[in-house]
Amino acid sequence: MQINFDEFVIFICERYGITKEEAIEKDDFEQLGLDSLSLYSLVDDAEQKFNVEIDTDDITEINSITKIFNYINNKRNVIKWYVV
Repeated sequence: MQINFDEFVIFICERYGITKEEAIEKDDFEQLGLDSLSLYSLVDDAEQKFNVEIDTDDITEINSITKIFNYINNKRNVIKWYVV
């Protein structure tokens, strides 16, 4: 099952103390002030919350809220096809 973008943005906003408007306007983690350590922490939390595994090789390509959202939804779709 796919996650909702608004739900995902709220997850990030609550975690990092940013507004939804700021998250949508800036989108890029660097513009939001998140460093690489924050990104690894976010990945760990997202894996647990959304029940998906993010490959460590892919983390360097995931540099925005939109990219990690799409990555997680794509992974969840692949898992769904294997389960069905």
